[in-house]
Amino acid sequence: MGIKKRWMALLLCAAMAVTVLGGCGKQENTKPASDSRDESASSADTEEGEDEQANKPQEEADKGSTEPVSLRIVMYGDAGSRNVEFFKNEFHDKVLADTNIDMKVDLVPWGGGGDQIMTMAAAGEGFAFMSTVSEGYAYINKGLTASFEEAMFDELAPNYKEARMGRGFDCAKYKGDILTIPCGAYPSSAQNDNFAIRNDILNQVGWDVDRIKSYDDLMAAIAEVHAAYPNMTIMKGADNLFKGLISVAAPDGALIKDTPISVCVVDESKPDSDEVISLLESDYFKNYCAIAKEWFELGYLTTENLTDPTAAAAAWDSGNCLMQYGNPYAVYDHVLNNVEEADVQYLKIDTLPNLLMSDSNSAWMFTKPEQDKVRDWVRFFDWMYASKDNYMLCLYGVEGQDWQYREDGSVETLTQDAFFYPWMHQTLYYDEISTERFDAQEVDAFIHFDDGAIYSKKVGFAFDETPVAAESAKIAAIVSEKVKPIAWGVGDYEKDFPAVLEELKEAGLDRYVEEYQKQFSEFMSTK
Repeated sequence: MGIKKRWMALLLCAAMAVTVLGGCGKQENTKPASDSRDESASSADTEEGEDEQANKPQEEADKGSTEPVSLRIVMYGDAGSRNVEFFKNEFHDKVLADTNIDMKVDLVPWGGGGDQIMTMAAAGEGFAFMSTVSEGYAYINKGLTASFEEAMFDELAPNYKEARMGRGFDCAKYKGDILTIPCGAYPSSAQNDNFAIRNDILNQVGWDVDRIKSYDDLMAAIAEVHAAYPNMTIMKGADNLFKGLISVAAPDGALIKDTPISVCVVDESKPDSDEVISLLESDYFKNYCAIAKEWFELGYLTTENLTDPTAAAAAWDSGNCLMQYGNPYAVYDHVLNNVEEADVQYLKIDTLPNLLMSDSNSAWMFTKPEQDKVRDWVRFFDWMYASKDNYMLCLYGVEGQDWQYREDGSVETLTQDAFFYPWMHQTLYYDEISTERFDAQEVDAFIHFDDGAIYSKKVGFAFDETPVAAESAKIAAIVSEKVKPIAWGVGDYEKDFPAVLEELKEAGLDRYVEEYQKQFSEFMSTK
């Protein structure tokens, strides 16, 4: 996959400040070729040695002296002829030979695959799957997940820990338990919180991204683009617009990084506060709805953004869209697939700090039947990061067949099939971003992108909706049908929202917010 495809919606997650570029640090295991003790050692010494051996069954099992351990991964992705073959053959054989793990990989489609995975987990099937603590709370609260001891990683996964470059398990915990194995080590704060904008299009109307320092500047630039190209889509991913414009909707400096239709949010600018904000009842929502309404009336948002968001995505991919939610890669990688002249630049118009919602690019969760195999899973992820060869095999397949190096040292994929998604598992421990292909100063800016970022105080918190399940279902239906059009500018806040808020109240909004506040306060008290 190309660099520009790395950040997909599942996502989640992000990293601490990164200051190291590339390098291989696989630790070599060394031991004496023979025992140097005198062969006339006492029988007591011999008995002591036998006792030590008797106490190491788990250690020997971890080293692979027993029958192969069967593990299964259920991974999002399109099944193609090449990746299916790879997972059954080259990948399977390499993992088996190196770890004595008989690994099976099944692919499920993006989107609908989530329901399939939940059904499989509830049926008691054992496997690993991509998730996060926040997205996986439905599994957690139903008791469907395995947990890990942090000491396992110290014992069994030194390569994994080294490749993650100091990142820990803060974002992998729920109520103190490690429930996911986080992967990757790339800068990824402010994911989808700002904008990636077509600077080449701005240039055509006399603007440049460097001139856009404020919301007024952004609106002036958009006006010029819309006048010159009235049929051009302005925004892909309208549900992320609130994040990019939070400083406009929250002039008091509140830092809220959620969608405009979230029910409960927190102000990240107050890290010690346990206050929960009922967003739909707040001035922040009211202010944003006024912004969205103006955008709609100016033609910058349309009903299509609400009813068919895939159309905006297609417009972006084909080059007929001005901007989308931003990702850090736009700092140095300005390419847009299939649009040769594109110059995609990163745009941040607020002065708020970048927010880290996770300390990993992605994470893996494990169903309850895997509890007896957690040590084997830790061994597998250590194998994935144990060498540059293993790492490249997992992410790109077989060198020369599925990928090759370009002259500038960057990776060129030779197949359309995806393996272990690079954007989920990449680490700067192994990756060296080519300063021949990309501007060295921009690469350096990307590497230090997370410098100064702050961790979200919601890291490790997952709301359990069970006590308010009935209220949650009713609220979700009203939000989808009646709140969302207002937040997208199609409806009118002043005219339509008072009646909608009354419906939300009748559906149990107050009870829902009260329960959220209770759980979040309990969470904050344990930090």
